[in-house]
Amino acid sequence: MIESRIRRRPWYRSPEASLFLGLWLLYGILIDNYDLESFNLQQMGVEAVVERGHFYVDGSPTPELQPGGDVFEKAGHLYAAKQPGQFMAGALVYALLHFLGLSYYKNYLLTAGWVTFFTAALVTAAAAVCVFRLAQRWNGRISGQLYPLLCALSYGLASLALPYAGVAHHDALASAYLLIAFFLIGSFSVGSQPRWPVAPALAAGILLGLTLTTSMLPFFMVLVVGGYFLSLRPWRALPYFLAGGLIGLAPLLIYNTINFGNPLLSANLAGDFSDTFFKFGWQNLAAKADFYGRMVSQFVPIVWVGLLGLAFFPRRLRREQVVLCASLVALLAYVLNIETIGGCQYGPRYLLPAMPFAALGLIGISHLAHTMIRRAALILAGAAGAFSALVNLLGGLYGTMYCDLRRYAFAHYLAAIQHRVFREYPLALWLLIPLGLWCIQLVALVFSPRPLGGEGQGEG
Repeated sequence: MIESRIRRRPWYRSPEASLFLGLWLLYGILIDNYDLESFNLQQMGVEAVVERGHFYVDGSPTPELQPGGDVFEKAGHLYAAKQPGQFMAGALVYALLHFLGLSYYKNYLLTAGWVTFFTAALVTAAAAVCVFRLAQRWNGRISGQLYPLLCALSYGLASLALPYAGVAHHDALASAYLLIAFFLIGSFSVGSQPRWPVAPALAAGILLGLTLTTSMLPFFMVLVVGGYFLSLRPWRALPYFLAGGLIGLAPLLIYNTINFGNPLLSANLAGDFSDTFFKFGWQNLAAKADFYGRMVSQFVPIVWVGLLGLAFFPRRLRREQVVLCASLVALLAYVLNIETIGGCQYGPRYLLPAMPFAALGLIGISHLAHTMIRRAALILAGAAGAFSALVNLLGGLYGTMYCDLRRYAFAHYLAAIQHRVFREYPLALWLLIPLGLWCIQLVALVFSPRPLGGEGQGEG
């Protein structure tokens, strides 16, 4: 089988390693000064935890870290109206950087760039590898890697994951955590239960807990993925899964208790940000459906192809098909029934958690029995993916803090290129040598005696 053959290769020669390193380096190179300055709230909590030992975001000596929007006052201090997971993840990185002599005050752009590189960029690249491995398990053409790579690159390069990997953003982090947890849970459905179920069950539970600690946007998706675990009946692993969930939620509960006096009182509730509260209304539902339909078509049309591919899953993947569909419906049920659309954004930011699940739908193409239909669907996916990749590459180059939603951001950024207006990329020079080494390794892998495989290599 493919997975066993790949595991026997040295890790550095595996397609997973090339995929991970290539995407991670690309994300790091695309981290730009505009996003780092615009999304300064994502760095405020990090600095507060490491340098001053608290979570309120006022009082920083760094000029770039002065509070603006999305904050509220409580007990004489300003708090971010965000889940604290993004600050905790960033604090782990910044504590080491600070020990090594880097600080926001001395060099804000470089320090914030490294924090982003080792948080959002890192876990997004890891999530793309998980998409690849899941697609391998579900592939209808066992001897080829074309369709798994299509799924992984559709997520890593042709979705909102690309521009938002350049921001230490709560939704980007939570989306990656959720997908990695889904991948770990999927190991219980491959043939038989894992011989050692403790580690994947515990890790999956922790990641689902961390998803909610970081963002409440995918709350209902977490419930669906948790239900997927239970549907596989891994009863020996269930206590570890539940324990992991409590471990992942513990930082959130402690944060809420210390800062707001109640473990269940989240920042949005404490600050009364009611535009994120669920509120059903037909007019609002229709307006949101129109908005997100247009945004998907303009920024990530590959999603439509992924949704089409879900219809072609075979009977043996019926459970996974239902979970993917239910996860997407769960997210839509929330985002279509709240007041806000997320404000400044490049593409439909609130659909970030849906990106890897939609990309996995593309593996359905590999199960089409008729060769001509399969190739036609592959061409459609390639065209939609190429356009989506171009659109999101520009988002990565120019930033996701785009506020004039009446004007198509892609066209605006194309005009910026024509006028030779560019951003600064603080990590680009640091990552050029690693990128060169990666290119050498990729060439060696492509021309090795054991190629990745493709469309013409046998049926499964």
